[in-house]
Amino acid sequence: MTAPISPDTDLRAEGGLKSPTSRVQLFTLLALAVFERAVTWHQRPPDMAIFLEPWFAHIVHHGPVRAFAHPFSNYEPAYLYLPAIGSLAHGLLATMSIIKILSVLGTLFLAAAVADLLKAAGVDRRGALLVLILPSVAINDGLLAQCDALWAGSCILALAAMIRGATLRAMIWCGVAIAFKAQAAFMAPVIVGAMMGRRAPLWQWLVPALVFLATLVPPFLLGWPAMKLLTVYLNQASIDQLAGRLANPWMFGTVFGEDVARQWFVLGYVGAGLAALAIAALAARNPRDPKLLILLGALAGTAIPFLLPKMLERYYFLGDVMTLALALTVRDRLSAFAVRAVQIASLLTHFTYIYFFYDPWPALVGAFFAAAGLIAMCILVTPHFSATVAEARSLLRCGKPARGARSAQALPSRNAAPAHGGERG
Repeated sequence: MTAPISPDTDLRAEGGLKSPTSRVQLFTLLALAVFERAVTWHQRPPDMAIFLEPWFAHIVHHGPVRAFAHPFSNYEPAYLYLPAIGSLAHGLLATMSIIKILSVLGTLFLAAAVADLLKAAGVDRRGALLVLILPSVAINDGLLAQCDALWAGSCILALAAMIRGATLRAMIWCGVAIAFKAQAAFMAPVIVGAMMGRRAPLWQWLVPALVFLATLVPPFLLGWPAMKLLTVYLNQASIDQLAGRLANPWMFGTVFGEDVARQWFVLGYVGAGLAALAIAALAARNPRDPKLLILLGALAGTAIPFLLPKMLERYYFLGDVMTLALALTVRDRLSAFAVRAVQIASLLTHFTYIYFFYDPWPALVGAFFAAAGLIAMCILVTPHFSATVAEARSLLRCGKPARGARSAQALPSRNAAPAHGGERG
């Protein structure tokens, strides 16, 4: 039986992941990271010709500023500012190389974010270097030239700030994350719950929206219609009516009956909503427990896309990285199993996208690996969930917390954030 998570517990002897320590290990890790990008660098992903290169050509034609005078992309401007900067290297480097370099720089940002999260949790931050060789991350930047590292890194910096009690900084990073991708909402249950648990000032809840709106101001001033800027995510959601392309239960609908699956989408929305509520409740009850918040971040980043329909192949990205952070923080067999299971599910999804797009059987198999990873994380969170349920029952009966209801809550460590309210400035 696995014991509840405790910040002062070091279970490296029980099979958990270890951080690279020696110079040889660090050199080997960096060499592997370079190799992973080198083997895919000259391969052209489908989105390059369909989306990325036309956007880049528009920026080159109109200039890095005037390009934003009218709509030319189905992404929010926050990402488009980066290829606009990269366009200054046009003529020196090939378009695909510029876009992939931007993606790799995003991965370096992601690794720095994970290092900050590990530091906030009081564990060795060198483990963040493992992000550079995580297969799904290498595929995301070196092969697919995607920007998921930017929104995921911002989510992770928000969580690190929350662990430290810096609620204002956490809200700013949430705004940055949502400005890059709507999938940043996967981390929302943890952040919302922790904000409630820390009793953050009400005005701070407005900060993410203000940051998001601030990223829209330059193109709006140049002539990009406000309604177009504000409805990018709504338009994205309406495009794809597939049951799903991610290794989750909705792959059964994609394979066996998409029309029937659409009739049951509401079950996925309800399931994801209930999972989000449970995660938020746990975060609200334990807003100063670093290791539990990381576990909840890993659970949210995996469970919500697992339950939702219409998920695409890259939507386990946050779960991939957060389960790695969990394994580096908790360092036990269950967390090590979780990161491997979720990573296999993510890889099988990518494998399907690249080689079996019209025959998505590998992703169907991947759904079972994702479920196994979720089960492992649920076992880890069970003591906290049981204590929360017991406390809720006691409050309903007599208005007082049950004696010992918080017994499963992890003891504060030397590195835990101080018990104070939200950051005010």
